[in-house]
Amino acid sequence: MALNSRLLGLAFASADTLVEIDGAGRVVLAMGAAPAVGHAPEAAWTNRPLTALFERRSAERLRAARGTLTPGARSEPLDLLYSLGRGAYRRVRLRLFSLPELAPHCSCALTWLGQSFELETPEDKPLLSRDALMRQTGSLLAAQSSDPLSLAFVDVAGLDQVEGEQLDSLTARLHYALQSISIDGASASHLAGNAYALLRHESDTASIEEAIQNVAALEGVEVSADVRQVELTPGVDRQATLRAMRHALEVCITNGALDDPDVTFKKTLDRTLVQMDSFRTMVKARDFALHYQPIVDLDSGAIHHFEALARIPGCDGPESTIRLAETLALIESFDLVVAEKAIQQMLQPGYGLTRLAVNVSAGSLATDTYGEALLRLTANHRDIRRRLSLEVTETATILDLPGTQRRLARLRQAGFKVYLDDFGVGASSFDHLNHLTVDGVKIDGTFVMRAIEDDRSRTLIRHLVEMCSGLELKTVAERVETGEVAELMLKLGVQLGQGWFFGRPEPRPRLERPTLAATSRRRGAVESWG
Repeated sequence: MALNSRLLGLAFASADTLVEIDGAGRVVLAMGAAPAVGHAPEAAWTNRPLTALFERRSAERLRAARGTLTPGARSEPLDLLYSLGRGAYRRVRLRLFSLPELAPHCSCALTWLGQSFELETPEDKPLLSRDALMRQTGSLLAAQSSDPLSLAFVDVAGLDQVEGEQLDSLTARLHYALQSISIDGASASHLAGNAYALLRHESDTASIEEAIQNVAALEGVEVSADVRQVELTPGVDRQATLRAMRHALEVCITNGALDDPDVTFKKTLDRTLVQMDSFRTMVKARDFALHYQPIVDLDSGAIHHFEALARIPGCDGPESTIRLAETLALIESFDLVVAEKAIQQMLQPGYGLTRLAVNVSAGSLATDTYGEALLRLTANHRDIRRRLSLEVTETATILDLPGTQRRLARLRQAGFKVYLDDFGVGASSFDHLNHLTVDGVKIDGTFVMRAIEDDRSRTLIRHLVEMCSGLELKTVAERVETGEVAELMLKLGVQLGQGWFFGRPEPRPRLERPTLAATSRRRGAVESWG
């Protein structure tokens, strides 16, 4: 057979190695680059079945592709594993080409991919949770290695084309490969869907893409890996940096931004660190104000007490800032400064009988620090403890109910009143009421606003009031914006009301009895940060 036809096959494929097999599948001609030392095609392959050169599953795929090939046709590229012996392999992309003048012989073009490797049997190496990955990051950052740490984001495409036992096998091998290529062999995490993250040294040159493709080739499937790395620079406050990293990672996952994680994560992390520093500076400088909104006895119209609401410079509303502070564990210092400012207001001349309420995040009650500091703040003004109420907000999850109950019990014993804020908005409200001893609940404004036109909301409020009455708890309706709503809440048995109908938040508590607005007054925006 003409050599020029064979060379035509090699040129057509732009291959590293050209093989010709006969009708029985045996190698009759081999030329070109060897996959490794000792595997020269001319010497090692001739007169051997081509399938004998490959790993078992690769050989099966090659055999199946050859069986469907017709004269003059060319196969789709096959990513296979060439066996180097003793458990070592090298990936190769192979194309079959049947020139009519060569039939029944067939031309095979091989392109070698990556480097040789040993494919170990996967061990039981479960991936880390996201929290465990952050803890591991903290430990490695604390080690202060001269080699910078990086976080690699890996998106694996093509897994949705695999199913059943093959998917289970591929997933096990993929997880093992990701763990093995991480910084210490155990620092990879599954983020969401087909997205993973692993910790590595910035100088690590081992290819994550190649490790994944090696696994895929063994399973006989085609996947692709998009890998992006972000260098992690430890901050002065390592714990704060870790919290910012966790927040940035959650933002990427929640917003579906893993398509471009190296950019999004870095930008979110940088922005979070700036916000963290800005918030700390604001709290330290006490650079925010409190405004006071009346809470009124619905039966008599008399002011019962005022809620102190934070006004943060540059924010239309403090809700997002407060939630970020809770996420970054900065809320405790803020809650204490709010209490400090409220106490200073109560000590002003003319306010000796004024009662105030301040918000306290559930996150601030996770340890004894807030309660101990509040007791110290009021140690020389015991009467203030009887006039200062605490509204426990549920924007942060209460993880330790027994511990929180113990801390609240001590504050109540000292004289403080405790309310559960925004009651009913979360699924945990009733569980909190079951475990925490408090003095009252504030009914979330969404129920109150809907109650005028919604029978279901009215029924819920009525039953809540009956339950609180049996527990000897006060009830406060939030967002009472019209006289009609105020009258309905009174009819339903709610004792206290708060909203624009009774007055907007003002820089100082307005001690005179509020002038009630007309029932047609427009509804206002939510003013509290809880």
